Amino acid sequence: MKCPKCEHRQDDITQCASCGIYFAKFSRRQTRHAGRRSAAARAQQHASGFGWGAIAFTAIVSSALVWHVPRGQASPSRIATSTHSAAASASAGLAAATNVGLAGASYGADSAAPRRFARNAEPPRVLEGLEAQLARSFPARNAIETARNSTVFIRSGLGVGSGFILDASCHVITSRHVVDIDAPQVANNTVDGAELRARLGAEAQQLQANIVEQMQLRAALAGQPGTNLQVLQLDERIEAMQQELASLPGQLNREGADKGAPKPFNGFTATLVDGTEFTVWRAEYAEGRDLAIFQLPADHCPHLDRASSARLLQGERLYTIGNPSGLAYSVTAGIFSGDRGAGKERFLQTDAPINPGNSGGPLITENGAVVGINTMNLRGTQGIGFAIPIEAVYQDFPQLRSAPR
Repeated sequence: MKCPKCEHRQDDITQCASCGIYFAKFSRRQTRHAGRRSAAARAQQHASGFGWGAIAFTAIVSSALVWHVPRGQASPSRIATSTHSAAASASAGLAAATNVGLAGASYGADSAAPRRFARNAEPPRVLEGLEAQLARSFPARNAIETARNSTVFIRSGLGVGSGFILDASCHVITSRHVVDIDAPQVANNTVDGAELRARLGAEAQQLQANIVEQMQLRAALAGQPGTNLQVLQLDERIEAMQQELASLPGQLNREGADKGAPKPFNGFTATLVDGTEFTVWRAEYAEGRDLAIFQLPADHCPHLDRASSARLLQGERLYTIGNPSGLAYSVTAGIFSGDRGAGKERFLQTDAPINPGNSGGPLITENGAVVGINTMNLRGTQGIGFAIPIEAVYQDFPQLRSAPR
């Protein structure tokens, strides 16, 4: 027997020893395929015949009408009507035949026409003022860098910290302890010698701890490529803190002689990512919260959008932007660990590092929206930081509710 597929010759009539097909199954499959091809051919022939039949019918009707006209058998109006009807029928038939022939291609006027998108997109916003300046000098490549352009580096007589711009009117939010260590309370309370010594002693301890931290950072950076500028800045900072530490005994004598006198506000500087520096002479403070607000003397400031802190999910990714140990515009990452407290005592817990210098900076989502103000780290621990919910800012500073965004 000869295999119908590979033409191998053998005696077995059940299965081909060469290609493995079963002869009976192969024969049935071939019969089915032949039937399908025959049906398709008949359908195509029917469609083609219908088209030519319509054309032939049109020709016959037209000839009959022409033959009847000289004999006066029909009025011109009837002839016109008949001709129109015949032509319409023929056109319909021809169109049907054409559509049958082209059904597989699915062509039509709609598909051939160019696709139009109905979009009511607004024209791109024209940047102005400080926002345009920073977009030119530090173009943002992602949401975090966009938030960076709205963050400021704050330096005062108390040290360094961070803040962020919250609206186009250039209002800046920061932590109160960055720009003012309870000056109103100091001014409004009579300070006796023991209290004064205790307060200045605490300041001395804090300064000593800061000096040690800065010296450790300097030792880590010394000798590394590209760190000369940072080392010089650290040297200046260490020297300034050492001078301030040395001046504390004299401050004890001066304040003891004039106890209860208001402590003057000497101002501070706020620096943008491109180095633009503003001197600020006035700030407002929240009652009962570690928050302060001031306004830059500029216009059209870049600013952060806000997101609801109540919608944060545990484990959600968060970022901080700040100046830890004077390393300006550093970004650190962590997660939302949970809510702590309630009301004015509510805080957002995160394991994103909130080191000295990060205080007052924004706690932001992956989309760059601010949900909190970094305020403190739990002493003696790692990975336990706290931020004040952004909603508190609008509760304590009502002027922000009407400021342009």
